[in-house]
Amino acid sequence: MMILEILTVAKEMDIETRERQGRRLTAREMRARQREQRRAENAIMEIAWSRLC
Repeated sequence: MMILEILTVAKEMDIETRERQGRRLTAREMRARQREQRRAENAIMEIAWSRLC
């Protein structure tokens, strides 16, 4: 049970850090970051699907 609590706290701290960084970004930078994240996720999905075939 203790490990789960530690992981929860660590995850919350990570989320808070990302939120703070997000507030500092301009709208253009935020869109660029989201676009980059979508591309990375799509690439991962492509790799996963190609391995299934």
